Amino acid sequence: MVPPETQILTIILWLIIMKFCQMTVYPYLKPAVGNLSYGLAYPFSILLLTFVTWYLGVAGLPVQLALLLFAAAGGYAVLSKRYDRTEIRQNLKWDLVFLGAFFLMLISRFLTPGIIPSGEKFMDAAFLGSIMLDPAVTPLDPWYAGGELSIYYYLGHWMCGMLGIFAGGAPTVVFNLMLPTVFALAAVSAYAIGVLLLKRHQWIPMLVLILPNAALLWHTIAGGGTLGIWWASTRVIENTINEYPLFSFLWGDPHAHVLGCFNQLFFLCLLAVMLVRWKVLPTGGKYLLAVILALSLGTMPAMNSWDVMVYAGVYLVLAAVLWLMHGHSLRDAVPLVLVPVLSLASYAPFLYTMLSGGGSSVQGFFLVTTPSPINEFLGVYLFFIAVFVAFGFSVLKKYPWLIAVPVIFAVAGYASAGVALFCILLLAGKRSAAPDVLFGILGMVIVFLMEFIYLKDYMGDVNYRMNTVFKFGFCAWFMLGTSVLLMIGRYAENRFAEIPKGRAVAVAAVIFVVLAALIGCCGIQLGYPGGTLDGSAWLESHHPADAAGIAFLTGAASPGDVVVEAADGSYAYNGRVSAMTGLPTIVGWVGHEAGWRSGVGDAGTRWSDVRSIYEDSSRTVSLMDKYGAKYLFVGEVERELYTVNLPENGLTRIFAADGVSIYQRSN
Repeated sequence: MVPPETQILTIILWLIIMKFCQMTVYPYLKPAVGNLSYGLAYPFSILLLTFVTWYLGVAGLPVQLALLLFAAAGGYAVLSKRYDRTEIRQNLKWDLVFLGAFFLMLISRFLTPGIIPSGEKFMDAAFLGSIMLDPAVTPLDPWYAGGELSIYYYLGHWMCGMLGIFAGGAPTVVFNLMLPTVFALAAVSAYAIGVLLLKRHQWIPMLVLILPNAALLWHTIAGGGTLGIWWASTRVIENTINEYPLFSFLWGDPHAHVLGCFNQLFFLCLLAVMLVRWKVLPTGGKYLLAVILALSLGTMPAMNSWDVMVYAGVYLVLAAVLWLMHGHSLRDAVPLVLVPVLSLASYAPFLYTMLSGGGSSVQGFFLVTTPSPINEFLGVYLFFIAVFVAFGFSVLKKYPWLIAVPVIFAVAGYASAGVALFCILLLAGKRSAAPDVLFGILGMVIVFLMEFIYLKDYMGDVNYRMNTVFKFGFCAWFMLGTSVLLMIGRYAENRFAEIPKGRAVAVAAVIFVVLAALIGCCGIQLGYPGGTLDGSAWLESHHPADAAGIAFLTGAASPGDVVVEAADGSYAYNGRVSAMTGLPTIVGWVGHEAGWRSGVGDAGTRWSDVRSIYEDSSRTVSLMDKYGAKYLFVGEVERELYTVNLPENGLTRIFAADGVSIYQRSN
């Protein structure tokens, strides 16, 4: 287990590095985002750090060189007198937002830190560990020896892995710093939206990160176990997943869709800046904004490919609206067109490796045969619908026939789609190009389309629209949430006096304590001990023999060494050695690898070969050599799955304790 003082040092260094990157770039953002530059430098600097380190990895250069580039930028800013102490003091509120959100989520990770087979924590830990062991491009696939992660959008894991390398942290501790970091970056971006668009109560858009859905409230009232209540609130629409940010963060899995959410809010903020400030931005500011937008948009497919399918379309729509609003200027069209061009170019090598790395599981868009029942639909989107109806009530009074829209759709069997279209028409009737209205319309358009079409992948006939509703719905949540919270913020700013600064600080402190207490008392508990940030600590209490063997292997093995361990289905305890060490194994969760590689790989053959390694002593050595395996791990899982029968020659036992043995391939 990583000692507590080492964990604390990792946190301190982690935050110092993030603050260093933020401070070195913020002066350069002013021409594009003005008074938001100090805050938006947090997410932008991390995106830039990820971009630079990834290309250093492509070139085979030390990723630490990226910090020299940031230092050079900061040094030039000092020499050119771009820093102002008074301005920095005035902007400390951004630091408080970032740190408050970071430590709030850190409390959650401290209480529930385990890297356990629940969800996809094993997978994400394995990716992170592999990247931190050897930050080369393309990183090794820890669950497919000899393969690379070209089959998965791993950039979010790369981003956090780089911070972990710079902070000198253990991967099992860095695992639990990922979500606090993403949560804090998302909070800053949401706060920036409030600063841009609200005169008072600018914190309100940050609530998008902790909004529950109606189903959570219903299940809480109905009663039941805490874990069951949380879980049921994300399985509302039958045969789909309806995750929302609060659940995703408390569940504790730094999966791609969660890692990318800060970039979604950052992109939405940039779009809002584009919509409200484009006309007054200088030419240089417009081009700089285009570059920032391009970096954000270009990062999406490498961080979570589902996001870009939504936000590329959103950008094109809003850019067209903006261009039409401001006189069809060719001069304005150039930076707007530059965004998709630069976004495609930004990570072009990454996209190429993903597209050429193997067979795709995506077969295209198809028509939905079982639309969402209206009661289940409302369990997810009721809050947004209620606000939109209140906001557009004046439109409804002017055009009362609009109420017929959901009725007609209900008769046709698409009641949920009818309600979504009803909200779209109410918002459109406002005839406003304000970001809150446009975000609401676009979010509801996504929800509307999900009732008719789905992206077919490998999920099967029963769960055929699961990923579509899950991933696209997660994107829609941020647009819908930002929209309704801005509407509430505008209502509140005209009706409540501004709170004095001292009282505001006190209220913020009370809210922080209350939220921390709620996380501690009502958060998601998965049945393992907390009180640490070392995600592998639970092994010592639940699987102490495996923990000892894995600790030994962590110290003995070199990056890239292949270890043989049990191979079985997904969402199980197998794959734990590669998850905790980042070392590649012959095949990990077979279902995942088969899905990612879509029949192009040989996951099934590897599964069979692993069994033969453990059970057929005449083939053990030859099969290990086939995959370049150096170590063979025999623990409780292996003894449960296989009748272990190893050869007397070709293997040397280098570790033995409490039923766990580790062998090394010998000549």
